[in-house]
Amino acid sequence: MIELMVTIAVLAILMTIAVPSFNNSIRRNDVSTASNALLADLSYARTEAVTRHSTVSMCPSTDGTSCASSTAYDTGWIIYTYAAGKAKANTAYDGSDAGNILLRYTQARSGVSIQIKGASVISYGQQGQLKPDSALNFQVCYRPKGTTGTGFSTTAVPGALLQVSGSGSVNTTQLGVQTGCTPA
Repeated sequence: MIELMVTIAVLAILMTIAVPSFNNSIRRNDVSTASNALLADLSYARTEAVTRHSTVSMCPSTDGTSCASSTAYDTGWIIYTYAAGKAKANTAYDGSDAGNILLRYTQARSGVSIQIKGASVISYGQQGQLKPDSALNFQVCYRPKGTTGTGFSTTAVPGALLQVSGSGSVNTTQLGVQTGCTPA
């Protein structure tokens, strides 16, 4: 009986130590998965622009059929292109226009904040460059599930910074500790 009580006490102590570390691992994985999905779709949009010799755009979307008005990519995003001769960079997707072609919809993970500074619609030109060719930054951070806001980057759960250069290439780095996850 005493051995059983000692075993239960040791297990309780181990669980107290292990559970918080495990939760942070899950949070780091959520941030990593979201930033990798965003990186993959930025690369996909750029490749499609070059392959199709047409403008390809990406915008935040809550339903997978239209662009959202915010600059937060938290709820997901769509990638789309335009019919030949109708390419207009940084124009929101219009599903009622038969010339617009929806290429992909990606739903973001809950518990993650994805923010971009500036315009919500980004476009790649025929040579894979951003239109206009000014650089932009995405920040992907942990945000407690069921909350709103920009999330935060901590030592235990660092955020990710995706820097898209004017040429269209993407560089990913780890964010430092910060209270808000708002791109500069």
